[in-house]
Amino acid sequence: MTPIWIMVVVAVLAILQTIYYNRFGLRKVSYTRRFSRERVFEGEKVELVEVLANDKPVPVPWVRVESRISGDLQFRRQENMGLSMDRFHKSLFYLGGFSKITRRHEITCLHRGYFDCSLASVVAGDLFGVAHDRADVQGDARIFVYPAVLKPDELPDTALQWQGDVTVRRWILPDPILVSGIRAYRSGDPRKDVHWRATARTGSLQVKQRDYTVCPRALLVLNCQISDRQMGAMEPRDAEYIEGGVRICAALAAWCVRNGVDVGFLTNGESALPEISLSIPPRCSEAQLERILEALAVLKIRMTLDLHVLLDRQIEAAVSDMDILVVSAYWSDVLEERAGKLRKLGNSVTWQKIGGGQ
Repeated sequence: MTPIWIMVVVAVLAILQTIYYNRFGLRKVSYTRRFSRERVFEGEKVELVEVLANDKPVPVPWVRVESRISGDLQFRRQENMGLSMDRFHKSLFYLGGFSKITRRHEITCLHRGYFDCSLASVVAGDLFGVAHDRADVQGDARIFVYPAVLKPDELPDTALQWQGDVTVRRWILPDPILVSGIRAYRSGDPRKDVHWRATARTGSLQVKQRDYTVCPRALLVLNCQISDRQMGAMEPRDAEYIEGGVRICAALAAWCVRNGVDVGFLTNGESALPEISLSIPPRCSEAQLERILEALAVLKIRMTLDLHVLLDRQIEAAVSDMDILVVSAYWSDVLEERAGKLRKLGNSVTWQKIGGGQ
């Protein structure tokens, strides 16, 4: 065979393989990705697991997978990463016929949040890099990164004082169900506590003596405003102050659950996932703590309404018998007025200041 014919055959084969990979490069090629854990805390490590499979006898010279991944997820090896705020992660593979490749990337979760890294672009190409077949793949790589739970010595003194106040109050609230005995009527005793049978037997008013509850209720209220005059976007430094409040709420929620205290959460921030509510009624269980941590993970530091409006809604709902801790960068006469109304309903209201406020 003359050199010319060899060149012709090679050219024809090159054209044919280009046409093939342009049309069928990704045929029977599958790609999946997932995180090794769906829920972690700030600072913890997790693996992003990629699985690429070729279910046909024809090999694929190269397959490139590209996806945008937040800079808050730091890869152990940083090559193939862009320098933009939302970085591009790229993986390059060679796929033989009927083969499967599993690749694991160690990631450090630097910041709380909800991260959806499911969408990826898969590109398969020919031997010469001329033709390529492209497809978008929707995987299942989603992760909740919970805020770091502060240790007691990392909490502000006022937060520790609030814990002590809640612990004391858990023993001093009369329980409407538990009755420890009967005693003589005293001025101010409610009529509903009168024990009529004992009254008839003794000839003088007798009332039920209530036992004391061991199930207090706490409500953590996080303010996503840096001041009552806040307008427009928040400065990064101010947003970091609010992040400190997020960590305080996480630590206090964990403390409440460990100590048998019903705890709820409320904020005027925005949820990154509309299906996850940021208004959580008080309960005491590990599932409740998980619910609050999940809400803190999806919280966007973006005000949806003024804090005093949020407190007004609690007043309108006649919230009572609650230990309310307002975690806020500022306090004002308007907020003190709302706090006074909540106290008249039988609540305690405490302000926990976070840095940079007034």
